[in-house]
Amino acid sequence: MNIAVQGTKEFSDYNIFLRAMGVALTDADKEFNVYSVGPAQINSFTAEFCNRSESSLKQRGIKVRFYKVPQSFVEENIDSFNYFAFLSTPNQRPSRLTAQMELAGVETGIFRY
Repeated sequence: MNIAVQGTKEFSDYNIFLRAMGVALTDADKEFNVYSVGPAQINSFTAEFCNRSESSLKQRGIKVRFYKVPQSFVEENIDSFNYFAFLSTPNQRPSRLTAQMELAGVETGIFRY
């Protein structure tokens, strides 16, 4: 399963991020590849989640991998993603990538706090 994660610079709630990853994991198969688009805080959250959950996911037979990629990579490979999580504060609009994912039929979760 390939998921993409993107957020805003103002997003800083790790618990909401964990909720987004929990939703994404409900459909996980043997592989869980997380592609982080940024910004830096989201990249840090994603790396920490992958590192901390690696051993517990391995026990369940799921291999987890983390990739930090530019937005253009996700746009070019949009058909290979199963899930997209966008994280922001309530007063911010979803990104252009969010709209592209929804139009492409990729399951999209918008998480705000």
